[in-house]
Amino acid sequence: MSPRDLPSPVGLKEEIADLFARESAGMLRYACPLAGDPDMARDAVQEAFFRFFIVRSSGQSIVSPKAWLFRVVRNYLFDYRRAASRIAAGMESLRDVPDPSPSPGGEDIVDLVQGLPQIGLSPREVECVRLRMEDLRYDEIAGVLGLQPGTVGALLNRAHDKIRKAVAARMQQEHRATRALTEEKRYAS
Repeated sequence: MSPRDLPSPVGLKEEIADLFARESAGMLRYACPLAGDPDMARDAVQEAFFRFFIVRSSGQSIVSPKAWLFRVVRNYLFDYRRAASRIAAGMESLRDVPDPSPSPGGEDIVDLVQGLPQIGLSPREVECVRLRMEDLRYDEIAGVLGLQPGTVGALLNRAHDKIRKAVAARMQQEHRATRALTEEKRYAS
């Protein structure tokens, strides 16, 4: 590879700064629940951008930088978790992981993401939904999770069906509770 093929330092700096401005908040929202620790999530995001810099500095192109960065974050955290579980063999370390602190996306997103497993979504469906919430396309999600785009579509379709049913059941339950309160007030007077 000749020096002409390498990105200019100024161009690379601008490329990374632009990517960081656009994607870092979403990457952090994605990483916090996976890491279980906001500091570890920040480390994963930082590592992703560091690896991006190394790859781009060597002249390699990255077709979908957003999906590439999310995949690095995911792999970094999974690798860290595997290493940590080997060190803590025999301990119930996963039960002792504290809930992540609120992500930069606000309480509503945190509540929604934390509630997904309770409505019956599989871990893979939860991950697909979380990545889709970060505006990744199906092919990008497939790249992050190592799946086919059609599989991502099927997982998201199943997840959306489960979410719709859970929301409908919750609304019906709230409607019944409201009706019961109204009935009580009417008979109490």
